[in-house]
Amino acid sequence: MYYLIGIIVLTVIVYAVIRFSKKKQETLAEPDSQAEVRNVASDCCGAHEICEFDTSVFDQDQIIYFDDEELDELRNVREEQLTEKQIEDLRDVLYTLQTNEIGKWITSLASRHIHLPAILQQEARQLMTEK
Repeated sequence: MYYLIGIIVLTVIVYAVIRFSKKKQETLAEPDSQAEVRNVASDCCGAHEICEFDTSVFDQDQIIYFDDEELDELRNVREEQLTEKQIEDLRDVLYTLQTNEIGKWITSLASRHIHLPAILQQEARQLMTEK
């Protein structure tokens, strides 16, 4: 008789543990509804610690062009090797972009192995801070 009661109690305990662990796994799998939602500024380039860039919006494996396919000739050309005309071509594209596109354009250039000169990086940051 005691064996039967022991088996029943043990079965109830095992059932409770299994049910509790499944419920815990389900709650871990669900996103927290009270999680803080952070809005990323549209002009954020993700290049510094003070702003964040939503990488899900921009996939580095898929290159996005901003009507700048001609810049692919600058692939793997170092900043020191760029001519004034090439820098001016980069600048022309930079100043035709909307503020919210500049960060994505810089990421696009990086994924295409096009080096943006320091002066244009500074100009791009200034343009992104202006609204």
